[in-house]
Amino acid sequence: MLRRLLASSLILCVASQLAAAFTDGLLPNGNFELGPKPREMKGTQVIGRNAIPQWQITGFVEYIQWGQKQGDMLLVVPEGSYAVRLGNDASIKQKVKLAKGMRYSLTFSVMGIKQESTLYTNKY
Repeated sequence: MLRRLLASSLILCVASQLAAAFTDGLLPNGNFELGPKPREMKGTQVIGRNAIPQWQITGFVEYIQWGQKQGDMLLVVPEGSYAVRLGNDASIKQKVKLAKGMRYSLTFSVMGIKQESTLYTNKY
């Protein structure tokens, strides 16, 4: 199953639980605690499709740390210490192997910067 999350200027923190898929119950690197290497960053921007372990990104993606400021605005991380911020037409996705006949639940936190922000999720 492939989850693709598209958003316009969103801070996204995945706090997912997939029953029986992983022994710890979490999507691998779901809270983005494993971040890009310094050489894969340009300021807060993530450079490279596979720079965030376990994830594939496209477009303008920022790696945000709890308490980080952007101008006068404090960037909030809903869970854990790190999150990603997706620019216009950016995406982040991960492939997860599932067992046929099992039920799974995926939950995540999204915070929109703009009032007209949109979140798209796809399953394949």
